[in-house]
Amino acid sequence: MSKRKALGSGLEALLSDKPSISVVQSNQDANTSNKSVQKIPVDKISRNINQPRKVFFDGALESMADSILSNGQLSPILVRKVNSGYELIAGERRWRAIQSLKQDFIDAIVMEASDKDSALIAIVENVQREQLNAIEEAQAFAKLIREYSMTHEDISKYTGKSRSHVTNILRLNELSDFVRTKLLNGEIDMGHARAVLSLSSANQASTIKAVISRGLSVRALESLIRRKANNSKNVKKLKSQDTIILEQDISQKLCAEVSISHNNKGQGKLEIKYESLAQLDGIIKKIK
Repeated sequence: MSKRKALGSGLEALLSDKPSISVVQSNQDANTSNKSVQKIPVDKISRNINQPRKVFFDGALESMADSILSNGQLSPILVRKVNSGYELIAGERRWRAIQSLKQDFIDAIVMEASDKDSALIAIVENVQREQLNAIEEAQAFAKLIREYSMTHEDISKYTGKSRSHVTNILRLNELSDFVRTKLLNGEIDMGHARAVLSLSSANQASTIKAVISRGLSVRALESLIRRKANNSKNVKKLKSQDTIILEQDISQKLCAEVSISHNNKGQGKLEIKYESLAQLDGIIKKIK
């Protein structure tokens, strides 16, 4: 059976071309069986904890449910077998829509996949197909770097996104929790979030509160920040392009988030962020 175009070129690569993250298949018969569409019980499926999408809007789910009711399920979900039944790899919105329709079965492709493969496919498939919120995408990319030692170039290749897009999206992880929540919930736009990246966490929150209460456009917000930059001590010094490029290069080599700051005298600091002791150990090995 030929591979479905809906999976996307990056996901096709995951399933075939990259040995280190390829899906396990015992033989040719198993390969054919795994790629065929089956009808499986909806209540035997559990969600994937690695699902990058954190917010599911009722309106979008209702629209998908209406489409399935009118046209049928056009695209199968991806699952793998687990002891309790099946675990969802990709297609949670379709699964939730089918549940809302009280249907007993759902079209699915059952695959053999390790925990690592399942997590990676879930992230890449969602980034490619599901129009993730910018924060969800940033967190998903950070997870690929943190847990799979992927570079910006690797993420670009597997997701079909440009290298600059990957780098810019990852910068959103530098936002304060307050701003990330507002962007995740759709209360502000991507442009608003990017505009406040140069501010301290406290100023990010107060500025975004003003954006929401006053209904400021991105252009109005940028103008406001430029005015504040002349007097505020809480605004981070804007980094030169050379510094940003150096941060990106070191970050890719160490597979960790890196920040460089310095003054006019050439004094400064290099910060390397890590999420776990395992990641720290990996960073130390790369430095050695």
